[in-house]
Amino acid sequence: MNPSRPPYLAPPMFIQQEVRKLRIRCTSSAAITAGSVTMAHLGGMLGIISLATGAGSASSLICDQARLRRVCVWGPVATAGTPVTVQLKYVDDPTSNTQSGPPRTVSDSSISFDRPAYVCLEPPKDNSSIFSQWFDTNLNTAYFVITCPSGSIVDFWFNWILDDQGATQAGPTITAASILGQIYHRSITTGGGTLGCVSPLNGIT
Repeated sequence: MNPSRPPYLAPPMFIQQEVRKLRIRCTSSAAITAGSVTMAHLGGMLGIISLATGAGSASSLICDQARLRRVCVWGPVATAGTPVTVQLKYVDDPTSNTQSGPPRTVSDSSISFDRPAYVCLEPPKDNSSIFSQWFDTNLNTAYFVITCPSGSIVDFWFNWILDDQGATQAGPTITAASILGQIYHRSITTGGGTLGCVSPLNGIT
């Protein structure tokens, strides 16, 4: 027994609701040009639960609040010598919020098959920015802007907490046919293209 730790006379303290990590990979169905991604987009991508069977079903979010730790984009070159560009940009001044930046834009271009254009956007480490903090997953507040060619790969890294200490929030209406009680990752449609999660995850629109 460790002498610096006395025996417990009752069950010890524990963390009841752990912060979880999740990485979701998506592909773009078409080129996206300056597509705005909102907090609600990110909440739907993180996960929704279908509340009925069939198209046009209501849903609930699996998480009331989340944190986007990182988003990265790989943009493929379709024709050698024809440049493609990928770009990620935090929104300069998110609406409905008293906090802001610092704004940040990352961009890269490529003209070669063997090297896709690549960018990765991460918030400041010191928690001084709204982008370092947790956000409400049902708000339509713009979070970042994305530009990428068709066939791009986009990865999202989340921190999140399973909403098991109260009522879940209402999520977006599901356009495609769904199954009651099943968890889906909702596609993000913006800027002329759609980001859908890679199978075998349950993706839906």
